[in-house]
Amino acid sequence: LSKGVGFIRFDQRVEAERAIQELNGTVPKGSTEPITVKFANNPSNNNKAIPPIAAYLTPQASRRFGGPIHHPTGRF
Repeated sequence: LSKGVGFIRFDQRVEAERAIQELNGTVPKGSTEPITVKFANNPSNNNKAIPPIAAYLTPQASRRFGGPIHHPTGRF
């Protein structure tokens, strides 16, 4: 089951920062929801007990994150 996430590795940090600036919050063609583009979480920080953000959202708001993301051409 897809969580609607993807990872891209850049050779230089400045390239990743530029991609984040230009793409974060944009609405992809064929979608109605903006995407979140950010640096991946550091695995060493996963040991800390931080509740997921969905716990703070209303049930209606958290549902928008529940489904898989489908590419319009269906190739992915």
